[in-house]
Amino acid sequence: MTNDKTEPIRSHRPFRQPHRLAMATLAPRAFAFLHTFGLTVWIAVAEGSTWTLILPGLFLLAWPALAYLHAARARNSKRAEFRNLLFDSLLFGIWCGVLDFYVLATITIGLACLMNNMVVGGLRRMLAALALFACGGLGWSLLTGFEVRPYVSPGLDLYQGAGAVLYFLAIAQVMYGQNRQLGRSIIEIKFKNRVFQALLDLGVVANRASNIDTLLEDSLQHLRANFPEYGFAVFLQERQRPDVTRYAAAVGMHLSQEDEENLQHLLATPPIQPKQTLKLRRTADNAQLYATPMANRLSLYDGWLVVHAPRLDVSLERMLTLFVDQLAAATENKLLNLELTRTAERDGLTGLYNRGYFEDALQSSIQGKSHPPGLDFAVLMMDVDGLKEVNDQHGHIAGDQLICAVAERLDKHCRSSDILARYGGDEFVVLFPSSDLSAAERLANEISRHLEGEQCTLVTAQGHQVTLRLRLSLGSASSTETQAQEVLALADERMYDNKSQRRRERAAG
Repeated sequence: MTNDKTEPIRSHRPFRQPHRLAMATLAPRAFAFLHTFGLTVWIAVAEGSTWTLILPGLFLLAWPALAYLHAARARNSKRAEFRNLLFDSLLFGIWCGVLDFYVLATITIGLACLMNNMVVGGLRRMLAALALFACGGLGWSLLTGFEVRPYVSPGLDLYQGAGAVLYFLAIAQVMYGQNRQLGRSIIEIKFKNRVFQALLDLGVVANRASNIDTLLEDSLQHLRANFPEYGFAVFLQERQRPDVTRYAAAVGMHLSQEDEENLQHLLATPPIQPKQTLKLRRTADNAQLYATPMANRLSLYDGWLVVHAPRLDVSLERMLTLFVDQLAAATENKLLNLELTRTAERDGLTGLYNRGYFEDALQSSIQGKSHPPGLDFAVLMMDVDGLKEVNDQHGHIAGDQLICAVAERLDKHCRSSDILARYGGDEFVVLFPSSDLSAAERLANEISRHLEGEQCTLVTAQGHQVTLRLRLSLGSASSTETQAQEVLALADERMYDNKSQRRRERAAG
């Protein structure tokens, strides 16, 4: 029976670039300890102690590398570097004791330790560094005896003074670099906050838009408000017809004929890299046009977001990609919503509004009549005469063609404010919001003049052509004549009276 012991697996923390504080203090620390080692060698040679000081002083040369390795392997390199700075104070305090408190060195080295810790940790850390520096020096003195070396030679004073000046200048340079980096970081953070806020608000703007044109226009206006230094334009075209621009909007920029030709070429030529931002020609104001494609971001369209900017930097390039993604997502959602809305509101055969949409609009008009200022409305009902005969004799395909032909002609005579709907199989209805009976009578007269008796050619399922004349029975009513709830019923009653009268006339003829 064997007794195998598995050795514990030791996790070796990998070397990695430590916190920027450790990187910033590496060079000044190496200079300070190298300079102190030179100071030690000078005193050792001047006093003849030589190797008794130089050999221990070699640790001064090793410590900067050990400190860097400690920070690189630590889980929290920033905290490790804070400990390194405190250990610097302790080590320098001990070494000042080793050098018998050479006055100029003790003062300059002590000030450097205090300054380093105060810069990174404030007064509290400076006091901790002072305590460690004093403990190091006094602790060494307790072991070896307390002595003070006020002076060695003019040359050493010059060496120490020059080294102190260079060290303080090096620390100043480090602080300057850190401040510059901090300033750039603040600017970048502010820019990212602007981008984040713009993207957040862009979703709200997109949700409020009623159609694609409004969505693009409002979105670019919003981007322009958040980034007034840039101009924006967007171009979309159907993927099946890349030579035709379907939607376009521009804010804060004017494109020349040459620019538009370049964009047309871009729209017709998808980029090799789907998200690559391209640089176009410079404009008259010496700014640059940049185009970011919407390729593979939309299901039915392709397009470009064009930005007029002084220059393209990394932040702007990332911003363009985010804006394109957000705008493409908003456009795709709006297209889907519009399609769903159209499907819910429109008749599948004719493309006109369906009965449900009409009844909702009629209810709104009824409520508008019952509340101040009491807006009137009118309704025109229409029935296609002879649809049953067409279906019976020529089939429902021909009957559907008749319905579509009537719908197409009615739509041409209606105004944009009129609500034309297919109410039933062969019935159509028009709602005239905020109008009286004259609006319905006007349309009825136009239908009588232009549609009544017009020839219509139908094609049967067998491919035969059938020509017949359009005939419609009409009936209108208004809220000025009856109660708002009774307007539709009155118009329907008048339409059937008109149908009955026409039948009697045909029978008599």
